[in-house]
Amino acid sequence: MASETARALYRAFVRVGRAFNDYNVREYVRRRARAGFEENRLLRGEEATLELRKGWTELEVARRQATVYALFGATRKPSAMDV
Repeated sequence: MASETARALYRAFVRVGRAFNDYNVREYVRRRARAGFEENRLLRGEEATLELRKGWTELEVARRQATVYALFGATRKPSAMDV
C-alpha cells in the first residue's frame, strides 16, 4: 500500500510540474521529485510514513506555486527549450 501511495504522490508531482509555464521551474520540480523518491525508496515503516506525509505537504506547496505562477506569469513568451 505504501508503494501505491508513493507512486500516486510521484505522479501528482509530475502533473503539478507540467502546470508551470517556465521550463526551468518545470524541470526543477521534475528533477526534485525524482531525487526525493530515489533518496527515500528504501525506507519502510514509520520513516516511510513520515516522508510520505512530508511529500504530500510539499505537493500542496507546489500546487499553490503553480497557481501563483499561472496568475502572474501568463504573458511570458515561451523559451527556446519549450519549442
